[in-house]
Amino acid sequence: MTKKFIILLALSLMTCSACTSKPVLYPNAQYKQAGEAKVSEDIEYCMEFAEKSVGKDSRGKTSVKTGVQSGLIGGAIGLGIGIVTGSPGTSALAGAAGGAAGGAVGGAVRDNSNSLYKNFVERCLREKGYEPMGWK
Repeated sequence: MTKKFIILLALSLMTCSACTSKPVLYPNAQYKQAGEAKVSEDIEYCMEFAEKSVGKDSRGKTSVKTGVQSGLIGGAIGLGIGIVTGSPGTSALAGAAGGAAGGAVGGAVRDNSNSLYKNFVERCLREKGYEPMGWK
């Protein structure tokens, strides 16, 4: 693996893990009457309303922070392995990339339950006549 590839892989995983999930709605009468464009608009409205009312969803920040911490740990472990095997630079870089990617994904999964934010969004959608079923 080249250094450039490892860095790009780590960055793409960290970016992807910071993506915000959205509510999934049951296709009830309101959903069918509104149509896809209006449903998407209402979801975005409720998410923005929740951010303004109860604070921003912090999943992205937490997953990036966890990714950086894990990257430092992975880099240190990779450096140690590299010293033993004879390729400290490459091993440290690979360890850092793997640690960062794993930590970012882990941080996003662990912090995927911002219940106040999600409850606020779901209530907003219910008040508009939709039936939230979960998040994806």
